Amino acid sequence: MHQSLPTTAMAINRQRSVLRVAGKRRIMQLIPLLVVFYSVFLLSPEVEFSALGVNFPGYRVALLVVLVPALWSSMRGRTAPMQSMDVAVAIIGFWTILSFTMNYGFGVGIVRGAGVTIDTVVPYFVVRTCIRSLDDLRYFLILVLPAMAFAGIILLAESVSGRPLLSVAYASVFGNMDLYSSGENVGALIIQGDTRMGLLRAFGPFPHPILAGIMMIGFLPLYYFSGLRSWPLLGGIFFALTGIFGLSSAAFLALMITVGAIVIYHIKAYFPKISWWSISALMTLLVWAMHMASKNGIIYVLARLTLTPHTAEHRIHTWRWGSLTVEKNPWFGIAYSQWEREAWMGESVDAHFLLMAMRHGLVVPIMMLAAIFYGMIRLGLIIPFLSPKDRAFAIGINMFIFCYFIVGQTVNYFGSSNVFFMSSIAFLASAVSWGSAQMQIGRRQKMPRYSSEIRQYLN
Repeated sequence: MHQSLPTTAMAINRQRSVLRVAGKRRIMQLIPLLVVFYSVFLLSPEVEFSALGVNFPGYRVALLVVLVPALWSSMRGRTAPMQSMDVAVAIIGFWTILSFTMNYGFGVGIVRGAGVTIDTVVPYFVVRTCIRSLDDLRYFLILVLPAMAFAGIILLAESVSGRPLLSVAYASVFGNMDLYSSGENVGALIIQGDTRMGLLRAFGPFPHPILAGIMMIGFLPLYYFSGLRSWPLLGGIFFALTGIFGLSSAAFLALMITVGAIVIYHIKAYFPKISWWSISALMTLLVWAMHMASKNGIIYVLARLTLTPHTAEHRIHTWRWGSLTVEKNPWFGIAYSQWEREAWMGESVDAHFLLMAMRHGLVVPIMMLAAIFYGMIRLGLIIPFLSPKDRAFAIGINMFIFCYFIVGQTVNYFGSSNVFFMSSIAFLASAVSWGSAQMQIGRRQKMPRYSSEIRQYLN
């Protein structure tokens, strides 16, 4: 009995040592992704410089800095095997560059397409390199929370104080953000506050109040269903909700979708015989019914979900004229050229997938949508074989990407918001890779063996 005590103590010390080593390895694995997200949450668009005709905002510099270690890790076989979603994103990157070269010629096309390609392809593959399991994603949510808290506090402070804070501070050092028209610099962009409901529509570190709301609220389903507890869970939910200070219809739409999905999830617990496939089928039928009942289809219904009637009218006309542009240029689009529209309409296109088709042709949005739908369906097939906690997290990931997809019909993900969007697709791809491996090796235990360093934050 007395001899067993030192043995037990030694075993505990060895376990703690293993945990410390495992925790350090996981942090080192996640550093490239954390560098990217910290740059997005801490640096506003004013922090940028230009070289060789390409703009390099803070987050793009971060992407290029971490690209080499991410590629090195991938070459050493530390990532999951390539899957169809990875191939689709690679095709998107290739076709993006190709479309610019077809519109502008080889040299100019490479330069003008470089920034868009970096923002689209690099964050996806950085996530795929760093996130290899659901525990990795849980650990990332814990480690990124301080940066997310900074962004949330800035959004709250700007909205309540009635004046932009972070962008003004960075502009005093780096100058004002550049204003672009048809892909060309036409001067400096002076941020003017827009007030709604007595509060300022806050920018924070993001390129637009609309995107600020979407990017923050988009994290709500991830944290809610992550299985984390204590301060990571409460902090994640609280700071995700600060996205409402963007005071945009898109942010409120994202919040409605998330809250609705959470309510359905908890109601379903009382009806275990109703599968998620049945719920998905019902939702599809409802969307189809709305599409058939509305005068111009479901896209125009989504376009009208806005706080201002003028914006709704502009979105409807944007879809009409934008679709005509795609019909005339289905293969390589028009890049940054002016598109046909009525004289009173602005040049902005608040519809992400439509804009991709207008700029690059139909191949890019088709590949993007194929990757999203394949990933969601594949993860849905994997979910029944997962443990309860992982099953809930996988559902949260599907809700996360579904939210970005729906809202993407009413906004354009540009700048740092495109990093968020592509990262969300990569989170989905990593969950599919990990879940597929779990099925292949037959790990169907009711209570999985979570990584020990993450277990303390689980419910």
